[in-house]
Amino acid sequence: MAPILQAASDGWALVFSWPNILYPVIGTIAAMVFAALPGISGVTLMALAIPLTFQWEPLQVVLLFGALTGGATFMGSTTAILLNIPGSAPSAATTLDGYPMARMGQARTALAASATASALGSTFGVMVLIALVPAVTRVIPLMGPPEYLMLALLGLGTIGTLVRGSVVKGLAMACLGLMTSFIGLDPRTAAPRFTFGSLYLQDGLGLVPVFLGLFAVAEVIALMASASATVSGRVRPEELTGSTRDGILSVFRHPGIFFRSSIIGTVIGMVPGLGGTVAAFVAYGAAARTVGTDGRFGQGDIRGVIAPEAAHDAKDGGSLLPTLALGIPANGGTAMLLSVLALHGIRPGAELMTEQLPLAFALIWSLFLSNWLTSILGLALVRPFSRLTIVRISRLAPAILALATLGAFAHLGRAADVMVALGFGVFGWLLNTFGWPRIAFVIAFVLGPLFEQNLQLTMTLHGLGRIHFWSRPSVVLIAGLIVLAVLLPRMRRRVG
Repeated sequence: MAPILQAASDGWALVFSWPNILYPVIGTIAAMVFAALPGISGVTLMALAIPLTFQWEPLQVVLLFGALTGGATFMGSTTAILLNIPGSAPSAATTLDGYPMARMGQARTALAASATASALGSTFGVMVLIALVPAVTRVIPLMGPPEYLMLALLGLGTIGTLVRGSVVKGLAMACLGLMTSFIGLDPRTAAPRFTFGSLYLQDGLGLVPVFLGLFAVAEVIALMASASATVSGRVRPEELTGSTRDGILSVFRHPGIFFRSSIIGTVIGMVPGLGGTVAAFVAYGAAARTVGTDGRFGQGDIRGVIAPEAAHDAKDGGSLLPTLALGIPANGGTAMLLSVLALHGIRPGAELMTEQLPLAFALIWSLFLSNWLTSILGLALVRPFSRLTIVRISRLAPAILALATLGAFAHLGRAADVMVALGFGVFGWLLNTFGWPRIAFVIAFVLGPLFEQNLQLTMTLHGLGRIHFWSRPSVVLIAGLIVLAVLLPRMRRRVG
């Protein structure tokens, strides 16, 4: 462990020396600006930055892209809380309780809780990363299709806890979400499904236009149809009841939610292909399941902000484990990071984790600094940001609609994505109007590809005798968690 600590110390010195520190600071500010634009992800910014670094030294590249990998996730959550516009797909989980809090005049509390949970969740993920570096090369290869399948089922198992009202409506929306996620080419046979002859639909429906439609566009329609003058129903700053202090302290008042969500985010971050969206929604569902009927999830519960924010940022530390140790990208951001490292002759794996370990830690500490700097700047801007909730709807709604359509188009540069966003906007508004739960649809839509792909792989491998499903301890462990996820809420209701 001593060589690890020495390398961590050396990496810290590299990041916090002059002028090296300028690279993560500049990267953080650039990521914050991009993250505030709906649908434009940190991966887009990383792609744009690659040509600028061709002549750079490896250390400079590592410092900049370490900051960009974090993606300044808090800014994406800012628009999610204030305007119901998820700045990135994982921020959609934050809209579920963050935006209702903004509508109640508590935007400051929600924003401060988001910034604090983000910073502390990132710290948790980085600390776990440092602790697990020696063991990661032995653990990650044990994860296979059966484990991924069970993780998907664990996430789907939270739907019953989150749905309020009719269970039948919740199940119907979950089935519809799964069916929608199956649009596109069959991953096993490449046969088109539900495409109706459209080349566009062969790629499936993207998370960004669907989420922008379900949340942002649907909210514009609801705001224009409502009798309220502003998002919060208040017209003067002094009428806003939330406070930055309450938001910061709320994270410390709910340590169980925070640590549980951070663990979920870190673990899911380690699993290639899952990413921040799955981490955020699984953590949100776990938090709702834990509090049971005592919570007001979906109606403005501060715990519904803390959980996805902690998980989303803790995920960054976890995702670097397979990336740096095995050269396996855990998500789009780390895939881009691997490409950049390869361009500059840095090879993840045994060489990076032994001979170049201080350079690996420079990347880790750059990520750490980026997340903290984003949260600190976010806390400083809580008050002016919160005033967006007292801007008149007649002025705000056109701006929200413009941002949503711009974000849908800018994601991949396809005009059809704008039509998808508008269509799902009407769909989301109808769901809200008639009391059908969007959350069940969203979770199933997010987890659908993970569930389908690994179900097919697991069945194929099991049929060939390559794996024995129930003989894998990790599968049994996750199955136990699924049983608890389903039974605990019912037991709690009976006891109550």
